[in-house]
Amino acid sequence: MNRTAGMTVVEATIVVAILLLLAAIALPAFFQNQTQKHAAHCAINLEAISQACKTHASEKGRFPDRLDALVPDYVPDHPTCPAGGVYTLGTPEGDPPTCSIPGHTL
Repeated sequence: MNRTAGMTVVEATIVVAILLLLAAIALPAFFQNQTQKHAAHCAINLEAISQACKTHASEKGRFPDRLDALVPDYVPDHPTCPAGGVYTLGTPEGDPPTCSIPGHTL
């Protein structure tokens, strides 16, 4: 019997099964990493908004009524959540700014 070069169906099936197993292990970790990265970037934005609100209040004598009032004097551009959330200003009483995405906190 002469054997020709190539893969049998069983060998090809094993290779595909191994690749699917690796993908099943790697993809959830990748998506969890992306979620954590978005939450960290959002926290940085919320901190910038908080500091800008405090600076605005000390300079103008009143808390800003909307996020647009902080641009460009206190933040260089309109902060946006990397996951698509919507930012809400805190309150003059000391409540921090918030994001509409659960888990994105200051």
